Amino acid sequence: MPDITNVQAIKFCNEQVRPYADRAAQQYFTAKALVGQWFAQGLDKAIPNDASVVLDGSSEDGRPILTGAAVTNVVTRAMEVIADYEVTGNAKLNAILKAAVNPR
Repeated sequence: MPDITNVQAIKFCNEQVRPYADRAAQQYFTAKALVGQWFAQGLDKAIPNDASVVLDGSSEDGRPILTGAAVTNVVTRAMEVIADYEVTGNAKLNAILKAAVNPR
């Protein structure tokens, strides 16, 4: 097969595909770190999956108020990202890493 030399295609790869792959890989590695800390620090036990409010100052500074359930939901979404990327022998992760320049 001939090499791709089309200037528009090359620009798309450099300006769209590679940055997307970087962000996708960063999401995966960030999810891995988040879930690792969740369990290593015992936060799955410290933060109940209920309506308890996390008193982090958000009620004073305008950030959305977090509940234990909201935190648990975010951690669960991170677990889903990890599972999706790692399914079938890391196939999706490996595809992203082939294009990523700054995956971490």
